[in-house]
Amino acid sequence: MKCINIESELSLRPLARAILHSIGLITITSPSVVFAQSDGPALEEVTVTAQKRTESMQDVPVAVSAITGDDLANTGFRDVSDIAAQVPSLIVTTNISPINASFRTRRIGNEGNIPTFEPDTALIIDGAFRSRSGLGLGDLVGVNSVEVLKGPQSTLYGKNAGAGVVSITTAAPHDQFEAMAEVNLGTEGYRQLRGDVNSPLTESLSGRISFTDTQRDPLIDNLVAGAGDSLDGRALRGQLLYDFSDDFSARLIVGAAQRNMRPMMADVHFSQMQLAIIGQAGHTVTNNDPSDRIIESDDHSDFEQDSVDGVLTLEYRGEGYTLTSISGFEDYSADLRFGGAEEMPLHLVEFNDLQAGRSLSQELRLASDSDGDWDWMLGAFYYTNELTRGDEQRAEFVLEEDIGAYGGVIGNALLGVPAPVFGIEGDRGDFLAEQDSSALGLFSQVGTQLSEDLKLDVGLRYSREEKSGSIVQGNQIAAPACGFNLVCSLTPEGLDFDESDTWSAVTGNVNLSYFLSDDTMVYALYSRGFKAGGYSLQYGQSSLESRPFDQEDITNLEAGWKTEFWSRRARVNAALFHTEYKDFQNASFVSLGFTVNNAEKVVVDGVEIDSEWLLSEKLTANASLAYIEAVYDRYSGGQCYHGRTPTTRWGSVT
Repeated sequence: MKCINIESELSLRPLARAILHSIGLITITSPSVVFAQSDGPALEEVTVTAQKRTESMQDVPVAVSAITGDDLANTGFRDVSDIAAQVPSLIVTTNISPINASFRTRRIGNEGNIPTFEPDTALIIDGAFRSRSGLGLGDLVGVNSVEVLKGPQSTLYGKNAGAGVVSITTAAPHDQFEAMAEVNLGTEGYRQLRGDVNSPLTESLSGRISFTDTQRDPLIDNLVAGAGDSLDGRALRGQLLYDFSDDFSARLIVGAAQRNMRPMMADVHFSQMQLAIIGQAGHTVTNNDPSDRIIESDDHSDFEQDSVDGVLTLEYRGEGYTLTSISGFEDYSADLRFGGAEEMPLHLVEFNDLQAGRSLSQELRLASDSDGDWDWMLGAFYYTNELTRGDEQRAEFVLEEDIGAYGGVIGNALLGVPAPVFGIEGDRGDFLAEQDSSALGLFSQVGTQLSEDLKLDVGLRYSREEKSGSIVQGNQIAAPACGFNLVCSLTPEGLDFDESDTWSAVTGNVNLSYFLSDDTMVYALYSRGFKAGGYSLQYGQSSLESRPFDQEDITNLEAGWKTEFWSRRARVNAALFHTEYKDFQNASFVSLGFTVNNAEKVVVDGVEIDSEWLLSEKLTANASLAYIEAVYDRYSGGQCYHGRTPTTRWGSVT
């Protein structure tokens, strides 16, 4: 696979290079302070579960940024995008559909426009794996901590953790009554109500219930189809914690969320040619200012989402070991009715995008206590997911009343005939995409103290994933032949796809950590990662051969340093890393939709520094910095850059 007139692979590198830098702004907050033996103030110890056991962050040889509940409250946490502002290696992106939110860790990730294209950063909420990054993130009340694990985490976390993990933990029920209510008001009619109530129910049973309701008036005025970019969402979450004994407990979490909103709209500037075409098609643009939040667009978009999720955690603490079971459940539907993708005041095409999914997950872990010269963990993970995109009762694409006039203008300009070349009102296109997947993981990790200050950790995981994917497309048009009809390009006949496959890999890690002193640790890490292949089940003219994509294999080398000094009033953690992705899965926008293929090699190099400084008993500062260089070392199937000749009429290569 190559573009025309490319003589060597080296000529691709400077043109396919993406160099990105991030600097986390310094934040000043009211600290949580403890007093050291010298009676002076010191930073509070931060505990994490990065290795699926509770440990001090300074003792864990993993690059992890942890934000405590107090820090979250001080910074006004409302959504995971607020976390990205404090962790420069994490980027959160979204689009007009909130469920399509996605993560990029160390610049590795993908957009969420392709539901069957799974993320590179795994989302874990209260120990359970989540299938979609955009589910429930803004609806959590009482968040205890957020951990961002950076770099491949395929040994302990496995599925979709090739770039990192975002792990969110919420407050569990306990045996003391407490209640919280919060009202937030802002401009543009913003109002939010959040509440949380915890209470003992019996001697052994405690309960917790939380809720949130958020609304905001539209931010964008639309002179054609009504205002947009509003908020209207609510969520309810209930928990029960039952202590069967001092050693055995069960925690049940059930949540439901609903959104009904008008998504964001783009404020664009029309060129003189666009203005002329729009005018000839029957509409006069009266506002062409791209910065006044007033638009003229057939953007009558509406978004509705309903989701239900549950987590059941059973934990038994035996003599020298802990047995943990975590069962997860998700069921959701998201309906985006999107008009105005062309961002013009003409009524051309409506897109109805219905997505529905259901997933079950089960993890079972047996772990030793961390005391002693040896520690170990054994575990198994199983996951199944069903995803459907499309609606058998409703057309996905419907041409609207101005499509004939608009096509007539273009047809007259190109062919000298004012014919409706793009179709007429009522022409429709349909597609139905379905994917079923299952994943199995068996993992273990063993740590041993080689000496008082030197420790070796070795982990191993076997992963196996099976997927079946299909898409059926068709159209109904008034004309006897397709020609340039838009729905024929969006949902062509004769390109139905149905296939299944299985991918497997053995991955692992070797981690050597050494304490230079009681407050300073250095570590060196070698790890391998894996992400299963799959299918690009987008609508459009993708050939049957181009829909499957291969598995992704990852090799990571990392060195880190964690230290506390200034009588534990300062904490600085740093990591230097080199990561190579073989057959990196990448999405590109081709013609009228996304497609997925594999880049032969992607290389990521960088350095990260997180620091916290206790300036006084009442003042602390956090400063974080990341310098990351991500390079497509070789990507012969990538989109052509300027001056590079494509081999297809869609501007891509074959």
